[in-house]
Amino acid sequence: MNTGPYSDEKIQMYLQENFIAVKTQCFFDKPVELMEQFNIKWTPTLIIHDKTGREHHRMVGYVPINDLFAHLEFGRAKVFFDTEHFSNAVEIFNKIIEIYPQAPVTPEAIFYLGVAEYKRYHDPAGLRRAYDTLKAKYSGSEWSRRAEPYSAIPAGV
Repeated sequence: MNTGPYSDEKIQMYLQENFIAVKTQCFFDKPVELMEQFNIKWTPTLIIHDKTGREHHRMVGYVPINDLFAHLEFGRAKVFFDTEHFSNAVEIFNKIIEIYPQAPVTPEAIFYLGVAEYKRYHDPAGLRRAYDTLKAKYSGSEWSRRAEPYSAIPAGV
């Protein structure tokens, strides 16, 4: 993690504060054990796991620093989401949307925010808000299309 955006001092600090980073050399002609264990086919591959080793987010390739921060935050939010800590997930998804509105992962964060709000409060209004936001700001994204069924939920529910 010493090239591209991974070499940035702020990224390094963020990783140290929020993750246990594991780095290995990769040899595609003779894959090392970690490459095989985690199905790494290209570098860099960023995989966010929880403490049990369950994968929650994966990103392959280099991205600009702000996009990397958004992906790292998204990975943290997905750990909370997948382990049903919806309050924490909602907080981080909202942070991504506010701080990184242009990041490619932001439409996915909006989608998951709606689902997390629904799961947390058992109220379909979060799903409808996610659809409305995606349609208004990210209409060309796949996440807007995935949220299309939520358009059937009455607005203001």
